[in-house]
Amino acid sequence: MKEMKLSKKLVKLMKSEKGSAIVEFAVIVPIVVMLVFGIFEIGVAYSKYIALTHAAREGARLAAVGLAEDPDFDFEQAVRERAPSVEIETITVENPEGTDIGDPVVVTVTGKIFFIEIPMAGRWGPVQLKSQAIMRREQ
Repeated sequence: MKEMKLSKKLVKLMKSEKGSAIVEFAVIVPIVVMLVFGIFEIGVAYSKYIALTHAAREGARLAAVGLAEDPDFDFEQAVRERAPSVEIETITVENPEGTDIGDPVVVTVTGKIFFIEIPMAGRWGPVQLKSQAIMRREQ
């Protein structure tokens, strides 16, 4: 008789949906947290890339008008000021076809290595952003 009552209570308890919302919530919360932090970290990385691209484009513009060779002008500092949110490691200026008017000038800007960290998903990287801009010489 006791076994019958115990099994009925057990079946009734198993059919009950009390606590199922808490279990579902506990399963979903880590996934949502990972997604939110992942979106945030990828957004920060993309923002750094956009800033680096802007610095490369502005550097190419400065080099196209001849300021990269001007000894009185601090070319590297000017390029670094165009991307204050990014730590720039290297800035290179190349003249693949020469230094005549109309020849291309190539400016490559490389950012400092960083890691993307997402809770419960770990640390991804290293990520090193690099951007290149090409413009024709004007002077």
